[in-house]
Amino acid sequence: MCQMKAVEAGCEHIDTAISAFAGGTSHPPTETMAVALQDAGYGVDLDLALLKEIADYFKQVRKKYAQYESAYSGVDTDVLINQVPGGMMSNLANQMKEQGVLDRIDEVFQEIPRVRRDLGYPPLVTPTSQIVGTQAVVNVVTGEHYQTITNEVKRYLQGGYGRAPGEVNARLRAKAIGNEAQIDVRPADLLQPEMDKLRGEIADSAKTEEDVLIYAMFPDIGKTFLEQREQGTLQPEPLLAPETAAIAPTPMATQFKISLHGETYDIHLTGAGAQGQQQRHIFLTVDGVPEDVIVQPLDEYDQQGAQGRPAARTPGDVTTSMPGNVIEVAVREGDRVAEGDLLLVIEAMKMETEINAPIAGTVAAVHVQKGDRIIPGETLIQIRE
Repeated sequence: MCQMKAVEAGCEHIDTAISAFAGGTSHPPTETMAVALQDAGYGVDLDLALLKEIADYFKQVRKKYAQYESAYSGVDTDVLINQVPGGMMSNLANQMKEQGVLDRIDEVFQEIPRVRRDLGYPPLVTPTSQIVGTQAVVNVVTGEHYQTITNEVKRYLQGGYGRAPGEVNARLRAKAIGNEAQIDVRPADLLQPEMDKLRGEIADSAKTEEDVLIYAMFPDIGKTFLEQREQGTLQPEPLLAPETAAIAPTPMATQFKISLHGETYDIHLTGAGAQGQQQRHIFLTVDGVPEDVIVQPLDEYDQQGAQGRPAARTPGDVTTSMPGNVIEVAVREGDRVAEGDLLLVIEAMKMETEINAPIAGTVAAVHVQKGDRIIPGETLIQIRE
């Protein structure tokens, strides 16, 4: 309907997608729009028979990528309420699936308008849609608003993306940037010329200016990609067979109903004590009433991807609230740190987040290095007072 009204208003070019990839959070089907416009008297020089050949081909191509399908790529009328753009919704769903928290996406959709309000109503387009969405996920996963603030939110609040369209939450800005000066000029004017420097750093692998830009935007991943391409060792990401992808395991639910002896109860798992103890506390609500259940585990699930790091149990055991990748380790064993000092920088959902020292003391152990995959609950760095 929007496309038709745009054409009626004089628009000469519209975006569509071949039907195999159309609809939902994508563009409307090329074939549908072609026929609709032709029947409305507009000149559309497209051959439907050839479009069918293209669609049939890409229907088979799409099956190869079944592991990337999302329940949020179809028609979802909730967008009329939560105002989350289609492209942002499908990206966010896939990223939350990778993080293992897809079951909480409805909470994130409710949190997004609150984060957007606090940030002065930035438009939900790249890159600010990712900034808002990631912070909303962090707020939901940690269970506390802005307990952890991503570096990009800090940069945004400092003025690194220009002036906010609306009024920013002053208390949030103070928490995020402290006494740092706000940028009140065009942010790009503060950037130093660096293309020549980048060309020199990646000269052995970059063949074009586009290669240099890949390295500029993604210094670690881009460099690895370019080097592997140059060495002939670049391997495509493995694809699951369609039938395997269709039955791939999904994240465990934290809210559900159970029926016992004819009675139905609403259960919400809110937390769990550390694994490996003789008796373990499981925190939940039953029909809204908080309960603390003590269980004695007979065995434990061996989580795929765990690196054998010890569980975080003491105030000095530094962990993460989000699964991600380590991109910087700022301390070494034996270093003295003050509360709040930078320990790690991690990347999760395309955003960088700093992990700071929860207490003052001496770094007793560092269990991670740059490039490591990390998950919540495991000790990344140990600090002893």
